[in-house]
Amino acid sequence: MGIGFGLFGVAVSVQFILTRNTLVENGRLSAQVDEVLTPSLDALHDLELTIAESESHVIQWLYVQADSDHPKRKRLLALQDSVIPAQRQQIDQFAMSWSPEMQQEWDDLKYHLDHMIILYERIERLLPTFESYNTPSFPNAARRDVLLNPGEGGLESVYEAIDASIIRLNAANRELTRLSMARMDQLSSRLRLYAGNVAVGVLMLGIVIAYLVTRSILTPVRDLKRTLLYMGRGVQPDQPVKVSPDEIGEMANAVNRLAEGLKRTRSFSIEVGKGHFETEYIPLSEDDTLGHALLKMRDELASNEKELERKVRLRTTEVEEQKARIESLYTDLRDSIDYAERIQKAILPTQSERDQVFYENAVFYRPRDVVSGDFYWFHKAGRARMFSAIDCTGHGVPGAFMSLIGHNALERVSKVFTQPDKMLTHLNRIAWEVLSQQYGKRVVARVGADAMPEVMEEGAGYAGIQDGMDLAMASIDMENMVLQYSGANNPLYIVRRREVITLNPDKMAIASFLPETAHYTNTEFELEPGDLIVAATDGYVDQFGGPLGKKFMRRRFRELLVELSAQPMPEIQRILEVTFDRWKGNEEQVDDVLVIAVRV
Repeated sequence: MGIGFGLFGVAVSVQFILTRNTLVENGRLSAQVDEVLTPSLDALHDLELTIAESESHVIQWLYVQADSDHPKRKRLLALQDSVIPAQRQQIDQFAMSWSPEMQQEWDDLKYHLDHMIILYERIERLLPTFESYNTPSFPNAARRDVLLNPGEGGLESVYEAIDASIIRLNAANRELTRLSMARMDQLSSRLRLYAGNVAVGVLMLGIVIAYLVTRSILTPVRDLKRTLLYMGRGVQPDQPVKVSPDEIGEMANAVNRLAEGLKRTRSFSIEVGKGHFETEYIPLSEDDTLGHALLKMRDELASNEKELERKVRLRTTEVEEQKARIESLYTDLRDSIDYAERIQKAILPTQSERDQVFYENAVFYRPRDVVSGDFYWFHKAGRARMFSAIDCTGHGVPGAFMSLIGHNALERVSKVFTQPDKMLTHLNRIAWEVLSQQYGKRVVARVGADAMPEVMEEGAGYAGIQDGMDLAMASIDMENMVLQYSGANNPLYIVRRREVITLNPDKMAIASFLPETAHYTNTEFELEPGDLIVAATDGYVDQFGGPLGKKFMRRRFRELLVELSAQPMPEIQRILEVTFDRWKGNEEQVDDVLVIAVRV
């Protein structure tokens, strides 16, 4: 009988495994065709149509003189800004299931698409308005550089490369689809075989075994089986199993005794669980290890309950005392931070104070914590109108202390100097003197990438000043419209007629080198009415966010400045804030953020 059950079990298992594996593979292939290959072909076709449409629009842009609000121009901008990126993102999802060769081909296609977009943007810059066509050099340069030089990366060669990549990707998709459909046909034939001949054989074997089992032992053990199933699920049987004068009867008698013992054990466990540790329990025999273990458990639980009650009282008292201490410490700390915030706000110029220096100004200021290591500074001395965006080492309370040091030093320096490079040089000296009092007057200093020899007082415990400041300092002669700039790691941006001009800083932070060992560079720049001058710390460009969780980056920041250049100051401040919040999304703010904009 055991051999018969074994053969039946093996036959059923083999059929199940073969059928299941066939269905799983067939489902996987079907999903690949329906969810990857077919949509991939559709997406590539849509991309091909979009590129063809953009080609007609860009040719019209090159050869037909039109305004910027022309419908075809707007459509081309929509294609390159939203439609093509959306189609690329959709194909990226399918490409994760492609073969390495197809993924490499897709990477090549994306490279050509990026090249195409760059060429489109070049045309848009060369021919932005209706009047730009009146200068022959502009359209001729656009056609020559972008369209008529296919051997040097012009649009014609880019279109050819894109068409070739799409053709190869379509061919690879169709080949995979054909192979998958052929394999699905093979699996269908195999499944029909399993459902036919093999299933009939297993069924016949089952009928034979069932007949033999029914004649031999199935009927006598039915009640015994039902009782054991109840007990296996923890259910007490309603009535004892009928006892017969044979081996099965002996088994039934043992099951009845077991059921009665479990019933008494259940009642005893319920009483002990309620805390009635005085409840009596009689083991089934001297050898009843479970019964004796239950009695021992009852006694230990009674003892442990008393001990736990004592420990809980002690722990509760300790927790309440610790909670009170923590609440007191938190209140003191919060009061201190709130007071530090009020102190720091006192050094920041108000809107009216800023307006006295520059009538048109905007400040987007957002500390990462309650207090900040960034602060802004406005000052007027004669014809010189000065402002600066300063980023001190650290953020929170340490950065706020550094900002107080930096603000005090700026106020001292500005009473003597108005030329930015001299202000930064003397600011470095003051900051060095203040900080070196903490770390020891002889320290290891670095100028640029070259390290100076180490000189330390005997017993000194610090080998270099790591605190400092990055800043962009601008001074404007409003009568002569001349800007002077000097920077420590922070650049200055000037936006003029939708073009961003960047004044680069010296790569030396304040307090990063010994006084008189290096000097900052002063840059002069002639301004024009309407110029927008922007200084910022690195918190804005270093913020993570966007759809891919990447940094905002300086390139995207310069593009944002171009969009802001024609807006009024209150709107500039609002757009800076909205853009930052939208980019950050659910990400944590990584640093203090400060952006200052001034229009002359």
